[in-house]
Amino acid sequence: MLPAPVAEAIRVAAIAPGEFGIAVVALDGRAPLLAHNAEQSFNPASTMKLVTTYAALSLLGADYRWNTALAMRGRLEGDVLNGDLVLRGGGDPKLVIEDMTELVGRLRGTGLREIRGNLVIDDSLYEIGDESYEKFDGDPSQPYNVRPNAALMNFKATKVVVRPEGAAVSLTLDPPLAGVPLVNEVKLVRGACRFGAPGLAIRDAGPEDRPSIRIGGAYSAGCGEQATMAAVLNHRQFIQGFFLAAWQAAGGTWTGRATLERRTDPLLPVMAQWTSPRTLGDVVRDINKFSNNVMARQVMLQTSSELTARQPATLERARRAVFGWLERRGLRSPELVIDNGSGLSRQERISPASLAKVLADADRSDQAAVFLESLPVVGVDGTMKARMRGEPIEGRARIKTGSLNDVRSIAGYVDAASGRRYAVVMLVNGPRAAGSSAAQDALLRWVFANG
Repeated sequence: MLPAPVAEAIRVAAIAPGEFGIAVVALDGRAPLLAHNAEQSFNPASTMKLVTTYAALSLLGADYRWNTALAMRGRLEGDVLNGDLVLRGGGDPKLVIEDMTELVGRLRGTGLREIRGNLVIDDSLYEIGDESYEKFDGDPSQPYNVRPNAALMNFKATKVVVRPEGAAVSLTLDPPLAGVPLVNEVKLVRGACRFGAPGLAIRDAGPEDRPSIRIGGAYSAGCGEQATMAAVLNHRQFIQGFFLAAWQAAGGTWTGRATLERRTDPLLPVMAQWTSPRTLGDVVRDINKFSNNVMARQVMLQTSSELTARQPATLERARRAVFGWLERRGLRSPELVIDNGSGLSRQERISPASLAKVLADADRSDQAAVFLESLPVVGVDGTMKARMRGEPIEGRARIKTGSLNDVRSIAGYVDAASGRRYAVVMLVNGPRAAGSSAAQDALLRWVFANG
């Protein structure tokens, strides 16, 4: 039987009994505290990231780091490269503008000033198919829809900064994308802040070899300066603009273009190399605290690239790597379906009981501390920052959230007032799932007070 506060919140939200599942498991070996449809299969949304990140920590280790290389294919004559510069992607899920600035600085430090050739992008570490293969919700400008690539740069996203100036608005990109003009179609509206930056329409424009970014919509003068993140351009175009901006800022000259090649000679001389300052443990924290989809997908593919040497990482190989690990840990379950590992999928499935088993196993593992620290703290940070603030449970539960249309989920740990720790999972699938937050919070409060 459901606790009264949870049952009442479910009733108010008009969620049917078969549309949600709950598993609350004591981590000290006691009998489960609560179960409702615990063995039933549900779409977990982003709580699937818990399976992906725990598997990666176990398979690669929390101290794992990524490497990105710039190699020379041509002749170096003084400060000029007569040939191509090869960018060999290592799968780094968080190679941001600060990293590119330092990598380019190292390249300039070799004495190179001018590149008389192309920037050749070698993505051969991953084999994921064409960019047109997958469109989750039809809005490619949303950063959560960015697809993985071995040479992913800055999440293939940039911040669009909007400033009212006189009778119009100015638009800039941070980080900048050199050679990519902005087509400003934004209409400035006088008065209070009703139309802000997140409401602007941001779309790619122009031909493949001369891309631009078209920005339109209404913007209120009363909003002052605002910014919004947007995924822009295709993979090749984005890297070309991203690299060129950093190279020019470092005083370099380049008049070529970025090209994609399936695989380049691995023995080409390396001119500069970048080792990520962030460990896998750091990346897992970003993934789980802020529910970053493309980082989760990169991490799952990386398990395949490391475990299947000399073969490119594919989704199928990555799934096999995770399933094999689950089998060895005794965590494989018949209802489990892994698609891309991020939860941004209509195919992924798991039961509350199976996800609670994963959480319990993680709590006993040698990755327990890193994994636990990666989860959002209720009322404190991440996606749980604004929930149950000022209540007794604040700071006493670490919970990953998940949301898709018709899906809401929570999964993580509650340190009850008794001192006992519980793995808590609640998965809601149905047309009224969006109204289930009060029931989820009621469950967490109840476990804290009664566990």
